Amino acid sequence: MLKFFGRQLAVAKGKLLLVVITLVGVSGIQYVLPRITQFIIDHAIPQKNVGQLLQLIVAALVLTIVMGLFNTISTYFIGQVSQQAISHLRDELFAHTLDQDMAYFETSKTGDLMVVLTSDINMLQNLISTSSLGLLGSMLTFVVVLVIMLANDWVLTVLILITFPLLFWANYLYTTRIRAAYRRVRTSAGKMNNQIQESLTSIDLIKSFATETLTGDRFQQMNADNRDNQIQATKLSAIFSPVIDDINYLGTVIILGVGAYQVIQGTFTVGMIVAYLSYLAILQAPIRQLTGLIQRLQQASVSYERIENLMASKPQIVDPENPVPLAPFHDRVQFDQVSFAYGEEAPVLKDINFDIPHGKVTALVGSSGAGKTTITKLLDRFYDVTAGAITFDGTDIRDVRLHDLRSQIGVVSQDVVLLDGTIRDNISYGMTASEAEIWQAAEGASIADFIRGLPDGLETQIGERGIRLSGGQKQRIAIARVFLKDAPLLILDEATAALDNESERHIQRSFDDLMQSRTSLVIAHRLSTIQNADEILVVEHGEIVERGTHAELLAKNGRYAELYNLQFES
Repeated sequence: MLKFFGRQLAVAKGKLLLVVITLVGVSGIQYVLPRITQFIIDHAIPQKNVGQLLQLIVAALVLTIVMGLFNTISTYFIGQVSQQAISHLRDELFAHTLDQDMAYFETSKTGDLMVVLTSDINMLQNLISTSSLGLLGSMLTFVVVLVIMLANDWVLTVLILITFPLLFWANYLYTTRIRAAYRRVRTSAGKMNNQIQESLTSIDLIKSFATETLTGDRFQQMNADNRDNQIQATKLSAIFSPVIDDINYLGTVIILGVGAYQVIQGTFTVGMIVAYLSYLAILQAPIRQLTGLIQRLQQASVSYERIENLMASKPQIVDPENPVPLAPFHDRVQFDQVSFAYGEEAPVLKDINFDIPHGKVTALVGSSGAGKTTITKLLDRFYDVTAGAITFDGTDIRDVRLHDLRSQIGVVSQDVVLLDGTIRDNISYGMTASEAEIWQAAEGASIADFIRGLPDGLETQIGERGIRLSGGQKQRIAIARVFLKDAPLLILDEATAALDNESERHIQRSFDDLMQSRTSLVIAHRLSTIQNADEILVVEHGEIVERGTHAELLAKNGRYAELYNLQFES
C-alpha cells in the first residue's frame, strides 16, 4: 500500500519537498519555544529583567507566528497533493472499471463497486493528510529533543521512555482487532448499499407486489448488522484512546514527581520542569499521531484490499495487439460453427451456422432461454465464442478493435436504458450531432411531434431511467438514438415485447423505416412482426432446428408452426 501511495505522490515531489521543509521548520520552533519558557522562569523572572523578558516574549510571539505560517503552507500543499492524488486514482479506477467486460458486471454487485469508487477512495485520502505527513517532522523533532533530554538528565529521560513500550504494546494489542472490525464494517456497508440500489431501481416491482414492509425489514436487518459492526469498531477505538491517554499522563506524573524532588534537592530548576513537560508533549506527539495513523491504516488497508482487487481484475474481451482495419459493412456476417458457454456451465450454443447477408432481415425465434440473446451478445463481442468464429465481411471480429466493430452495430432492446438528463442528451448519447440531425432522428422514430408538444422540447428532463415517459416514448427515444448513430447493422432484441398492441403497431412502423437499407438481426417475441423476414431461424436448446421464410416454415409444420399457432390460439 505504501508503494502504491508512493506512485500516486511521485508526481508532486516539489510540493512534498516544500512540505517537508516547513515541517522541519515547525519542529525546530517546537524545540526552541520550551527553551525560551525555561529561560524566562529561571533567569528573567528571578533577575527581574523586564527588558530581557520583553525580548523573550517578542521572540516567542514571532516564532509562534512563523510556526503558524509554516503550518498553513504545509496544510495547504498537503491538501492539494492529496486531492490531486485521490482525483487521479478515482479517474484511473473508474476508467479501469469501465474497461471490464460484461462478464465482470454480471458477477459484481453495483453497491460494492460504488463503495470502492467513493468511500474506499475517501478512506485512502485520510492517509495523505497533514497529520500523516506531519509525522515525519514530529519524528525528526523527537530524535533531536530526545538527545538533548538525555544529555541534560538521562535518569529522568529513561524513566519517561519506559512508558513508550507500553504505548507500542497497546498499538500491537488492538491492531488486529481494529482491522478485522473495520473489514466487517466495509462488508456490511457494501451489502446495505446493494440493498438500497436494488430497492430504488426496483420500486415498480416493490409497489406492485406491495412488499414495502418486506423490503423495509430486509434493509432494517442489513442496517442493524452495519450498525452493530460499526459499534464494535467504535468500542475498540473507545477503549484504545483512553489507554493511550493514561499511558501518556504517566509520563507527566514521572516528570512532576522526579523533577520536583530534584528541585527540592537543588539539582533541577522549575523552568526545567516546565520545559520537560513541553518536551514530553513533543515526544508523545509522534506516538499520538502514530496511534491515530494506525487506526486510519486499519481502515485504509481494508479499503485498499478492495481497490486492489478491483485493479487486479483484467477484462478478457480486449482489442488485439495488431488490429485489422474494419471497412464499412458491405457483404455478410457469418456464424461459423459457433459454440458458447458461460464459464464452466453447460454450453448455451452448439455449432451455430448461419449468415446475415447485407441488406437482408434475419430473424431469430424460439423459446425463452434458447440462446437467441446470447447470439446478439456474441455479435457485439460482449463475450468471445468458446469455439468457431464470427466474421464480419470475412474478418474475424476478434481481430478488429472493439470500437470499430460496435460503431457499425445499432442495438434496440426490450430493456431501454435512458440517462437522467434531457431528451437531447439521450438521443445524441455518445455522438456529436447538430440540431437538424437530432430532429431528423426524432422524425424517423415518430417522436418529433411529441417532443415539440413539450414546453421545453429537446431540453425536457426525463428523470432517472426515463421515469417520466411511457414505455412507448422510451422505446422511440432509443430508436431515435439508433437512427442518429446510423449504423449499417441493426439488432432488434424483442424491442416491442413490453409494449401494448397499439404502441407496438406505431413503433413497428418506426422499425420498418429504420430497417430500410440496413442489415437487420431481429429477435421476435410476436411472430407476426417478422413474417416478411428474408430468413427465420428457429433456435431451441442452443441449436438451430429450423430455417426458412415464414411461408416455408409454416409449410414444414414443425417447431415454428407450433409456436405460431400457439401464439394465435392464445
